[in-house]
Amino acid sequence: MKNILFISLLSFMMCSCADFLDEKTYSQLTPENAYLSKEGANKAMNGAYAMLQDGFDYKFSIGVGILGTDEATSYNDTYGDHEILLDKYTYSSEYDIFQAVYIDLFEGVKRCNVIVDLLPDDVEDRELFVAQAKFLRGTYYFELVNLFGGVPLWLSASADKDNLKKPRASVDEIYTQIEQDLLAAEEDLPLVNVWEEGRATKYAAQAMLARMYLQKHDYENALKYCNLVIGDGNNFHLYNNYADIYDPANKNQGYENIFEIQHRASLKSEDEGSTSTDFFLPIELQGTIYTGWAMYGPTDYLYNSYEPNDKRKAITYITSGVNSAGQTVTFKPHCFKYYNRTEGFPVNDGEQNFPLIRYADVLLMKAEAINGLPTENGQQTKEKFQCLNDVRSRAGLDAIENTGENATKEGFLETLLEERLHELCFEKSRRKDLIRNNKLQSYVAARKPDRPDLTKQKNTIRCRLRQLMPILCSNNFRDIKLTSIK
Repeated sequence: MKNILFISLLSFMMCSCADFLDEKTYSQLTPENAYLSKEGANKAMNGAYAMLQDGFDYKFSIGVGILGTDEATSYNDTYGDHEILLDKYTYSSEYDIFQAVYIDLFEGVKRCNVIVDLLPDDVEDRELFVAQAKFLRGTYYFELVNLFGGVPLWLSASADKDNLKKPRASVDEIYTQIEQDLLAAEEDLPLVNVWEEGRATKYAAQAMLARMYLQKHDYENALKYCNLVIGDGNNFHLYNNYADIYDPANKNQGYENIFEIQHRASLKSEDEGSTSTDFFLPIELQGTIYTGWAMYGPTDYLYNSYEPNDKRKAITYITSGVNSAGQTVTFKPHCFKYYNRTEGFPVNDGEQNFPLIRYADVLLMKAEAINGLPTENGQQTKEKFQCLNDVRSRAGLDAIENTGENATKEGFLETLLEERLHELCFEKSRRKDLIRNNKLQSYVAARKPDRPDLTKQKNTIRCRLRQLMPILCSNNFRDIKLTSIK
């Protein structure tokens, strides 16, 4: 009897287990059919755009983008001594923030590859989806190559398990792919947004092409694409007030900001709020709407280098405030660009977009491109001064004249780089500017006395070049002519 009961129980259990283990299909989505519709493609597209937030203006990516130059310095050790290590070039190859940025940017590449590789030919608006994906892929790779030098070149949505250890491509190969992607995007993207806010346009692709060509010292093509963005002067305009650039009320207005990284307060949409204010604002005002982490701030050089009448200084920095006890306190200058002056916002919940590229940058790029030409005619010289002075005029500054040192190419470049520093500080352009013009080492040595001599970092840096992610070394240090580094 016991045997019969045991056998019966065993049979029941086997049947039950079989039923339990039977796979139930809750979705019919597979890599083969997920992108057969416009709706599916749009979801994939949103995912590709989403990585801009982590890859470009999150606390890790901002720090990696601005520290180690004459622009910014580390204010505290919120994440151990990571920021200090980066600022002083004393980091190791295991630096986890580098890894986070590297992974985020490549995640963006991967999501773009899915769209380019897997979208069927008959999906509605396929051309526009692919154009946006190529714009984003070119943008992600541009950031990767400028941070890490040569990186693996992944252009497929799938990877052979035997090819997971893909070798680095050369810097030139990466730039060739960036150029191909951005040119393809520029050809197919519309002049204005035809979908939801924040999507790339033809002007955005042209502006990124100008930025890419300028970094390569291809001044003719940089000038060409700057001129396409500028057009007859009616495509974009400078805001009258510098603060309006960063005002959430002006998001996606198509006025000065050519392409913005999108943010919405997380109270409205989880994990989409901007953290820009948090890591710039002071910790001295804990318990108030100004509360921040005080991770980064301007160097003494930057803060003290503004001309007396420069309106941007008061907009860019905060140096005092009232704490939760009602006391007025003063502190070191902190970046105030990204603070919502109208409404304020809780920590880690900013509404403002991050301007990845804007019209003032294009004007200054045009001036630099003309200045970099082997020869320039009188009209071009007039235009480069006009571009520079248009930006200065908004700041309340006198025009720069074509006289004295400014009449020479080197003198004009020095003036232009100083203008770019004040106009674009904390927007992740400074390192590229200095490397492009072979001034990183000399500027930092002269303007950051607390920074170690870069020439004495050769042994440790050479070792790091052999690691997975030689951030800020393989490309950057090569360009500042530390010739012993291979």
